[in-house]
Formats: sequence, C-alpha cells, structure tokens
Amino acid sequence: MKKSLSLFFIFAFISPFALNAISTFNGQLVYLKQCRVCHLSSKIFVTTHTADEWNKILDSEGTSLSNIHLNKDEAYVDSKEGIRKSSHTYFKSDEYKHKYGELKAYIIESAKNNEKN
Repeated sequence: MKKSLSLFFIFAFISPFALNAISTFNGQLVYLKQCRVCHLSSKIFVTTHTADEWNKILDSEGTSLSNIHLNKDEAYVDSKEGIRKSSHTYFKSDEYKHKYGELKAYIIESAKNNEKN
C-alpha cells in the first residue's frame, strides 16, 4: 500500500513537467511545419520579444497572433503572396485552433531559455 501511494505521489509530481515537455516539443513541430517558411530559425524568431512580451502577444485563444498574420497591412510580414495565402488558410483552420496551445508553450519556453543564456 505504501509503495502504491509513493508511486502515485511521484507520478503526480512528475507528470505536469512531462506534459509540459511534450507540449513544448509538439509546439516545436508546429513551428517547424507552419512558421519556419516565413520566420526562419525559431532561435532567432523568439529573440524578437521577451517571454513577458510573448505572453502578451500570445493570448489564450490565439486571436491576437492570427490577427497579426491575417492583417494584410502588417508592416513586418514580408513574404511572397503564395506563402501569405497559405498562412491565411492555416490561421483560419481548426488545426491552428487545436495546436495553438502547443505553439504558445514552445515560443514562451524558448524565449525564457534564451533569457537565461
């Protein structure tokens, strides 16, 4: 009984960290698949803002990030029209809504790691 209880507490303590690591890894895959075409290296991309700034940009629902990309007049978005149309399709999709939390976790965690270095 004590062994089972000990294992439960160990699992309960470790699992949030493991789930966060999985979410961050999945977010990296989302970045590589959807964002790298325009933003290139994530190591460079995340340094454009601090972790606190990313937290403000990346709201809980993802509307802020999608609005930046869907706004045709956004000054820093400088990509070919075909890529822009592709990103519009992505930011309007259910996939974006489903994977947004993982992407957010990855960007913020990467920014925090960058600030430590």
